Amino acid sequence: MERRNIIILVASAVVVLLVGWFALKHFGVLNKNDVPAEGWNREQAEVVMRQLCRAADSVGIDTNRYSFQVNDTKKEFGEKFTGLLLELRYGLKPSRITYTKLPEKIDTVWAIAMLKKDEGRSALDSLKKTSVFGHYTTLVNHYTRLRKAGVYDTAKYVRQTLNFYRYLNRFEFDRFLVVNIPAAQLNIYDRSGKCLLPMDVIAGKRDSKTPFFTTYLTDIITYPYWNVPRGIGIKEILPKVQANVQYLENQNMEVLDAKEQVVDPYEIDWASLSAENFPYRFRQASGCSNSLGLIKFNLTGPGAIYLHDTNARDLFDQTSDRWRSHGCMRVQKPVELANYLMEKPVLDEGFMNRCMVDQKPQTLKLPKPFPVFVVYNRVDVDESGNLRGYKDVYGLDGGRPI
Repeated sequence: MERRNIIILVASAVVVLLVGWFALKHFGVLNKNDVPAEGWNREQAEVVMRQLCRAADSVGIDTNRYSFQVNDTKKEFGEKFTGLLLELRYGLKPSRITYTKLPEKIDTVWAIAMLKKDEGRSALDSLKKTSVFGHYTTLVNHYTRLRKAGVYDTAKYVRQTLNFYRYLNRFEFDRFLVVNIPAAQLNIYDRSGKCLLPMDVIAGKRDSKTPFFTTYLTDIITYPYWNVPRGIGIKEILPKVQANVQYLENQNMEVLDAKEQVVDPYEIDWASLSAENFPYRFRQASGCSNSLGLIKFNLTGPGAIYLHDTNARDLFDQTSDRWRSHGCMRVQKPVELANYLMEKPVLDEGFMNRCMVDQKPQTLKLPKPFPVFVVYNRVDVDESGNLRGYKDVYGLDGGRPI
């Protein structure tokens, strides 16, 4: 029996290794080791490489990382050649994206085949056939104009957006949702870049920034609870409760213990509690006064970040300050967004106005997970093809204006 278990264990390990190797190869991680040193002519490939560098420079790619030397081995040169091809087609992962849930697909076989086929002479024609996202070509034209005019700071931010457009080629989604934080805008796009559902958002303020990530939106909660994050509970709510326990009732909040049981707040010795010994959490009951409003859109990470309605919808009309949340994103058109994601009218026009009492949260599962990108693009093109610049709301670029 012991011998049999060992055989099963070894066989399982072999299967796991094979699956892992295939996955790494499929998604391009093993690309460098796959570049052949034989089967192509370096002298001819160098001619093409110079053409590729000129093409890459024209669309905002830093070609310094692909500069080759006489003493580079043929394999090293081939890695730079295929690396540049892949960046031209797929871009680089934006450096500010810190969490990725969406699977990427990079066709490394294509790049190697281009190198071997005719030293890459067909590569430019192949790249021209690659679909581009939305206003990519228009943005390239703006980039060229800015460089000629010597407006290099703005051109730098255009390069970042061009890279994001190329980065989208790593994904094969028919539709996806993009939140651009500096623009405080949410858009749903199709694969060609056509905007299907635009709206404003209210994002995280400067000291509680919304993170940048890729993930899935999986389900919608109507009449959600607001489970207050511990940090907010201790820093903002606990001092108010210690000053006046009536605050909880005024805010329609409950106190839950470690077993998720509701605790009578008047039986708690609030004066004895601090950040170090606070054993409870706060939860705001559902309803019109709930900070999440009447609709919550769940994401598969990171942390407690999601999209939601708000009980202060007038902010969309009364102020241009769209960066005032604790990190989550409030959406301007929650009913329209919910119906679009559900692919049918699950909520009618009067849903937001009825605001029924004593409602329990209800979960609506999406037909399939919906891709979401949250990014920090300071320059983009509007529907008329005009260049739009946005404020450095988080100071990530030193507060420099466009």
